[in-house]
Amino acid sequence: MRFNNLISVFYCTAVLLFCISPATAEQEDQYLLSNNVYEVVSDSRELMDQNEFNQAESKLKELLSMDISPYEMAVVNQTMGYVYIAMEKYSQATSAFIKSVELNAMPDEVNHTINFIIAQLLANDDRNKECLVYLNAWFAKETNPKPEAHMMAATIYYRLGDFGNMILQIQKAIDKSGKPEQGWYEMLLAGYYETNDHKNAAALLEKMIRQYPGKDIYWLQLATTYQLLKQYKKALAIYELALKKNILGEPEIIQLVHLYLNEGIPNKAARLLNDGINRGSVVRNVDNLELLANSWQLAREYDRATEVLKELAKIKNDSGIYFRIGQVYFEQENWQNAIVSLELAIKDEKLINIAEAWLLIGIAAYHNNDLSRSAKALNQAISYKNTREQAQWWLNKLGDRMNEKSS
Repeated sequence: MRFNNLISVFYCTAVLLFCISPATAEQEDQYLLSNNVYEVVSDSRELMDQNEFNQAESKLKELLSMDISPYEMAVVNQTMGYVYIAMEKYSQATSAFIKSVELNAMPDEVNHTINFIIAQLLANDDRNKECLVYLNAWFAKETNPKPEAHMMAATIYYRLGDFGNMILQIQKAIDKSGKPEQGWYEMLLAGYYETNDHKNAAALLEKMIRQYPGKDIYWLQLATTYQLLKQYKKALAIYELALKKNILGEPEIIQLVHLYLNEGIPNKAARLLNDGINRGSVVRNVDNLELLANSWQLAREYDRATEVLKELAKIKNDSGIYFRIGQVYFEQENWQNAIVSLELAIKDEKLINIAEAWLLIGIAAYHNNDLSRSAKALNQAISYKNTREQAQWWLNKLGDRMNEKSS
């Protein structure tokens, strides 16, 4: 942010005119300008009005090399500061104003105003720690700082990563303003996120949505914030409102799918995701297809789950996919197809679920009256610790059945 309208014309003019007024009988001795200094400063002011800034600078520099009083030195430095501002030499302007203040020769109200100008110049030069020194000195003597001054302080604290003080300053600005700017709320929201104050972030977003209902991002931020607060039902409600507004992108649709699953509404999850994939608003990739298959399966839409899993199997030759297909067929009591899919899965000896796959083959074959295959599979399953007990139970059951057949 470059220096533009930060210093009001009123301040520049009022302070400068005060300092170059000729001495009167009522003025105290320390605020007297000699005739020579007064004339040069007045001439410099006229040259500034004519945009003759180099000449004004030259005249003022001559004065600074002379033996003049501290008050006169302060006035000249202050005037030089305004010349440098007009010339867009902001670093030099800063130095001139600082010299003026450090002389401590000007009236308090003048130094007070210059402190604010210095703070603005330092802020524009990203000299943030130095800026706070002068800005806090100004705050200490300012009876009623304007909201914009608090926002300036908030900006400096933000740059320094001091989000606690940043938040305090923005809150003061908002409280004092009859109509706070939208950007102030957004900056305050950023502060809440930086300090992990999700409760206040949610409350602020609720207010922002009421004031700016057309700002789509606020709805999405509120839903995310509710999730961070583990208020999943509220998050779900906001996402559903956002869905009706047609403002959900792929990440938000996926979030809503997961929320539906977490809340035990797999049918809505599956239909939302299926619709998104078919419309192209959600990419038809492996991750999303796996999520869709899982959603259909949890919704007990087994045929649809199987259809998606078969599509996945074509995309990648993964034994885990065949295992899942086998599981779905098993849940449907489609024993033959379960056996075929599970036997494709166990061809991969590194299959994570190989013990469970052998067990399911054994059970499916038992129900399919393929007792020999059942026995073979169950004897494989019994060799694994996590399926040993179940496999033994089915082997006993298989033994009883074979004995019945032989008798």
